[in-house]
Amino acid sequence: MFMHALLKTLEKIINYLPPPKKSQILLMRVVLVFLIHIASINNVQAQINDSVSFSGLNKSDTIYIITNRTIDTTHENLSFNNDVNQNTQLTYLKVSLNKSEKIVSQLLKHDNFMTQICDKTTDWLLFIHGDSKTYEQSVKRGFDIQNLHKINVVVFSWSSKAKAITGLKNLNNSKRNVLKSMLHFNELLAFMDSFKKENLAFNENVKLSMLLHSLGNLYLENLAKEPAVERKFNKIFDNVIINSAAVDQKMHQDWVEKTTFQERIYITNNKSDFNLKGKHIFSKDGNQLGEKAKKPLAENANYVQFSKSVGFRFPTGTTHTYFIGNVPNKSQNIRDFYFNAFHGCQIDFSDQSHFIKRNKGVGYYILF
Repeated sequence: MFMHALLKTLEKIINYLPPPKKSQILLMRVVLVFLIHIASINNVQAQINDSVSFSGLNKSDTIYIITNRTIDTTHENLSFNNDVNQNTQLTYLKVSLNKSEKIVSQLLKHDNFMTQICDKTTDWLLFIHGDSKTYEQSVKRGFDIQNLHKINVVVFSWSSKAKAITGLKNLNNSKRNVLKSMLHFNELLAFMDSFKKENLAFNENVKLSMLLHSLGNLYLENLAKEPAVERKFNKIFDNVIINSAAVDQKMHQDWVEKTTFQERIYITNNKSDFNLKGKHIFSKDGNQLGEKAKKPLAENANYVQFSKSVGFRFPTGTTHTYFIGNVPNKSQNIRDFYFNAFHGCQIDFSDQSHFIKRNKGVGYYILF
């Protein structure tokens, strides 16, 4: 009962307080530190639960990874550091599990990688993960998406978890790594453009979409700011999902409207997103796009608000990551939304069993 009351009280604080003034910041930091202490206990259990879906995979399952991380030469088996390899092109890998459920990474040449993924003639998703992910964690996340949503996944595994630093220091280091990686991101998009053209299955109603999660959306924001670079691509993706975006909400319409290599854009928000609340309270960043979108909006985007369906809950990571894990396992509506978005479908917002149009005209609420 105490935890239930605490959740309700904190949800009201997070949802209804105006943007914090200087006099409120200290109190909010105290509340967040207390919450983080509780959340850390819950997240340990959540990590244990997450490993269940990973261990449930078949040993024959594989996933494809593209990375710009440096190779860790101190390990006998192929492994990667958390540094950007700025002096080379992208690295292509096929990853599987051994009998001990350990990751086995196999280096592939560009052409071999292309041949192998072109042999698969069902829908594909390019996944750009967020902050604080090691190589191994990014691979696991890709497997989780592939397993739950029954789709082929290519993971772009970028350097977002530095050794010996955490919190804001790691976040700032990851932001710098995104800037270091923009040439690689352009190379990645060029590869996906070629893949779309070379795989004849895309002429037979097979779909290709892209999911950018959390800080991974900084790649898209930076790309749109580069002079005419993004606009050199034709229509690569059916859907682009800007998910729980850890980028400033203000002026987002400028870079979103410059993103033109897709048929549709879906932007997800949760104003009770614990991770993003902490980001804009503890750093100099403003309100985050993944919390709540405000006008002016991007004319080429569809906005989906998860505040009523996901809201604030424990473990707190589920307020930020709700395309896999406990939330879609419990909510058929949310699982259907992500399944359809990942598979390149156009979302039917007229379905009132799934969506409610928001009164202020900023997109739709998704129901649990």
